[in-house]
Amino acid sequence: MNANDFVIFPGSKAGSSVRLKKKTVKELQLEKVQLETENREMENRLRQLQSNMSREKEERRKLGAYHWKSGQAGSRTIQARVQAQNNENRKQV
Repeated sequence: MNANDFVIFPGSKAGSSVRLKKKTVKELQLEKVQLETENREMENRLRQLQSNMSREKEERRKLGAYHWKSGQAGSRTIQARVQAQNNENRKQV
């Protein structure tokens, strides 16, 4: 056994130690670094997404495209015009 294979945790009883493999500690440190990097990348992507969404929302607000304007009829299709004309003809007869 090597003395470097042991770690004494603070607050533990004097003389007690826990055996840790060096490889495990290195793996944990590497995983910690990877997770921190992924966390920063995700935060940046989230900020960019929020920025894009707020910009698009502002553009839609300026255009007035997302409000339903009640009471305003749009242009009819040909089929709708023919059907309306047929209904009027029936009423006249």
